[in-house]
Amino acid sequence: MNRIMRIFAIAAVVMSLCSIAMVVHYKANNVTYGFVNTEKLLNSFVESQKALDEIRAEEEKWTAERTIIEDSLRAFEERMKETYASLSVSEKKKMKEEQVNRIEELGRFNQARSVNIQNMRVEKLQSVYQKINAAMADFALSRGIDIVFASSNGSIVYGDGTKADLTEDFVLFLNMRFK
Repeated sequence: MNRIMRIFAIAAVVMSLCSIAMVVHYKANNVTYGFVNTEKLLNSFVESQKALDEIRAEEEKWTAERTIIEDSLRAFEERMKETYASLSVSEKKKMKEEQVNRIEELGRFNQARSVNIQNMRVEKLQSVYQKINAAMADFALSRGIDIVFASSNGSIVYGDGTKADLTEDFVLFLNMRFK
């Protein structure tokens, strides 16, 4: 019986060592991950709100300027309707040319402002993204997270509100860092 007990004891020790080795192997190879909702993040981060407010203000300014040009075009077209029938052929040609020029001007204005606002968006948000990425690296390191996914508009099918959702914790971390 003594011999059977020794065999069981040795087997128990070997199994314990194997279990410990498996746990160490699992911990070493286990990838810890989480995700942040970038849309929620940008809406909650103070620095991005400042940049987005500046962009919105520029877009509102653009809309007001575009409305003036559109109103001017409409007024011109109304005058044109009223007088067009009574004009000579050369005067009709001149009016049509002016109408085309005004429409082209509106198109050029819209194109230029659109490009300017897009450039402004890139410029303003670039520094915000740099801050977010630097803070994310520190946040992940402090939490022992190997991979952080970013999502927006439903890219993550499941996870919102689970322990994998790091958005709220990261927003707090980020806003505390850049106070």
